[in-house]
Amino acid sequence: MKKYISIRNLISCVIPAFFFAAFMVLGESFYKDNSWDLVFGSPELLKASILQGIGYFLLFSVGIAILFHLLDWLSERKHGGHHWPQPVRFYLRLLYRHPIATTFFTLLILYLPYMIYSFPGILTSDTVAQLENSYAALLAGTSRLKNHHPVVHTLLLYGFTRFGEFAFHSANIGLGLFALVQICFLFFSISWLMQFLLEHHVSARCLGLVLLFYVLAPRMRNYMFLLVKDTWFAGFLLLFLVELYRILTVQNWSSAEKWQHRGMFLLSLVGIFYFRQEGVYLIILTSLVVLIFTRRRFFLRLAAFAFAGFLLYTQVILPACSVKASNPREMLSIPFQQTARYLRDAGDDVTPEEKAAISAILDYEDLPELYNPNLSDPVKATYDDETGLDELITYFQAWYQMLLRHPDIYVQATMNNLYGYFYPGGFTTKLYSYDNSAEHLNELNENLADYGASFHYPAVFDSVRQKLETIRESIFQLPGLVYLNYTATYIWMLILWFFYCIRRKNQKGLLLLTPLMIVLLVCIAGPTYGWYFRYAYSIAFCLPAVILTSWSEYRQ
Repeated sequence: MKKYISIRNLISCVIPAFFFAAFMVLGESFYKDNSWDLVFGSPELLKASILQGIGYFLLFSVGIAILFHLLDWLSERKHGGHHWPQPVRFYLRLLYRHPIATTFFTLLILYLPYMIYSFPGILTSDTVAQLENSYAALLAGTSRLKNHHPVVHTLLLYGFTRFGEFAFHSANIGLGLFALVQICFLFFSISWLMQFLLEHHVSARCLGLVLLFYVLAPRMRNYMFLLVKDTWFAGFLLLFLVELYRILTVQNWSSAEKWQHRGMFLLSLVGIFYFRQEGVYLIILTSLVVLIFTRRRFFLRLAAFAFAGFLLYTQVILPACSVKASNPREMLSIPFQQTARYLRDAGDDVTPEEKAAISAILDYEDLPELYNPNLSDPVKATYDDETGLDELITYFQAWYQMLLRHPDIYVQATMNNLYGYFYPGGFTTKLYSYDNSAEHLNELNENLADYGASFHYPAVFDSVRQKLETIRESIFQLPGLVYLNYTATYIWMLILWFFYCIRRKNQKGLLLLTPLMIVLLVCIAGPTYGWYFRYAYSIAFCLPAVILTSWSEYRQ
């Protein structure tokens, strides 16, 4: 009994329960009213909200304690051999003998119909912008390549479409080949994970659940063919986590194994670096955290090399190639949203000096109307690209003075932009539908008409595409299943597993969670409140790895 009421066990239940309760109460208010007025708007509402919060806190504290005790019990329970049917035994023999090939071709077969009717891929406005920029810069020479979206990803998109035009006289086929390479890479990263889990004696049941998750979860399936940088980043991050754990645990490798795993670790680092703007920060911060807890100098060297590579890439290579640097506004979503909300709610309190400071970098007059509580893009779009360091310093001085007068406005602006990551209700995650993708294809055809490029979905599958998408989305709107469509579901799984690792004093598990926690912090500082699931896609994609890796330790 004593071990169940230790301070560590108590904290591991109480802290997440407190924040869960707070976000249930505040999240509902922001979902319904885009403010906390439904909590703090009157003494009666405040009293009701406090009682509601206490109820949630007690419920979640008990629920988390029961969940953790259940996990403790399961980790100590000895499972006997299971008598599987003959076809399952045959598949498991294949899986144990050839884990990578078996997993890869299993996913390929299960996804093949989806790949056929989704050809040449699912596009977003980002895909359109990247292709337009690359055609204008590399084919027409009327623009410069931009690193607003990772330029390596842009070049791959352009390279495949141009290859399709050269080899098949069809940019559409080239784009489809890019989508095929992308989904095969994701299959490979999942297969690499499955091999790793088999090495750590994860049960057949858990392996089956992992495969079902990657095949059936609605946003896993929707994003496999989504032509954005986030899908590639998720695959590389999964490889990174697997190899990071190997580095932390395996001491004696054969020469062949050493080169194989070092090569995979290097590949994952390169992918993380080049496919997300904040990838270098993830590498550096993760390395420093691991260095602090393990005192292995390898991670100090890794952080130093990542920082040096970042400087070389951004300050030398990109300028030498005339690539336009990414815009600093991408890092300023939080203060810009706070400023815009301040102008909307307390514009009369702004001094002439503060107005001048804001006007120097943003469209002061239009900010109140442009302000969207859940999305910072309209406000960020008014940022003056010619802004210098002096203007930014002056702006932040004004920003600070305004904070002192109305801190509540700033807090609400920030909460509005992040509550969706922690509130398991309200809006489900954004679907990148075939209808929207078809509109983007038409937009792309109009903008690239001078280059003779043509992109389209095969008309023969139009009916099938729409019906299967409708069926999938309808199924995952059912009670219970709908939670797979909330970003907050995956975030709370991450947070609860973090506290469970604290409860079990699992240092390696906590270190493995570090990259995902950094991704979560990036999401919080990002432009939207959780509806755009692709910002958190890598967290959901990698959760099976971090959970089952730690779980295998407890079982052993």
